[in-house]
Formats: sequence, C-alpha cells, structure tokens
Amino acid sequence: MFFIKTKNSLNIIFKAETKLKNNKGFTLIELLAVIAIIGVLSSVVLASLNSAREKARDSRRKSDLEQARIALSFYFDKHNNWMQTGSGCGSGGNGNGWFNYVGGSYPKAMSKCLLDEEFSVAEIIDPTGGKTSNPTTGFSYMKYSCGVPTKTYVYAKLEGIPQSSTATNGTCCASCDSNYGMNYYVIVN
Repeated sequence: MFFIKTKNSLNIIFKAETKLKNNKGFTLIELLAVIAIIGVLSSVVLASLNSAREKARDSRRKSDLEQARIALSFYFDKHNNWMQTGSGCGSGGNGNGWFNYVGGSYPKAMSKCLLDEEFSVAEIIDPTGGKTSNPTTGFSYMKYSCGVPTKTYVYAKLEGIPQSSTATNGTCCASCDSNYGMNYYVIVN
C-alpha cells in the first residue's frame, strides 16, 4: 500500500486514526474508578438503611410497651391486680419476668395471657421475635411489679440507646439493665 501525500489524504488518514482511538471504550483505570465510586455510594446507602431500620425497630418497641401498659390497665380493671401472684402468667405464674417466654418456670407468656383475655389484639413481641436478652445479645420485653402500693414497669432493650448499668435504677428491677440489657421502661401505674 502506498499513499500519495497530499494535504487532503493526510486529513483522511488522521480522521480515520481519530475514529479508531475514540472507539476503544473505557480504559481499565476508568472502569476501576467507576466501580470504586459505586462501592462508596452503596456503602453510604446501606449504612443509612441500617440506621433507619434500627430506629424503626426502636420506635416499634416503644409503641409495644405503650400497648402493654394499656393492656395491663385493662387486666387491672378486670382482676384488681397487675397480673401478679396467682395469675398463671410469667415466671412462676406470678406475672414477672420475660414478657413472651414460655418454658421452665414460665407456664404461660404474659403477652399470651393478655391476648387470651382480649386485652390486646395480638401478642406483644419484640420486632426481632426475641424472648430473652442479656446486655450483649438478644432483644425482648420484661414486666415487673413490686412494692406497696404496687408499682408496675415494662422494660425493653433498645438498639439506639447505649447500654448502661443505671438505666433501670429506682424501678422494680434495678438490675434489669446490667443482667438483661434493658435500657428503656414505661411505668404502668
């Protein structure tokens, strides 16, 4: 192949070479940069999504404790006690302890007792489905009554509040924070 060098033919060759260079596509560096940017953006979105889920579960826990407070008030109106001694619910059938646990010394879950008597429309269970917890694992609800006159509290372990050894001080279960991880409570009466 041989070319006649004219100004016009050089322009044609230059245009052909430019078209070939433009049709190459992305370089490896460009692809890696795009992948890195997508990775950073997706990690930010996932972190925000996890935070939103945590807040939603905590909001539900607070709402559940309010429902438990109302259901226990209905229970009191009918039985003149706060699901205490002889209720057949909770630890030893005396209405304290884990709210949803059945087994061992728990003949019937307190949430099931409230449902069976139609004081609630569904069992009140932590959004994770947890029935017990400790300071490092699990999420659940608890209920305790104590004193004269009787004071009743329902407790939850929230994700968005740091664990504390003083969160339940002054309540019926002052050690519920250090033993079970409870860091939020509602006074029933």
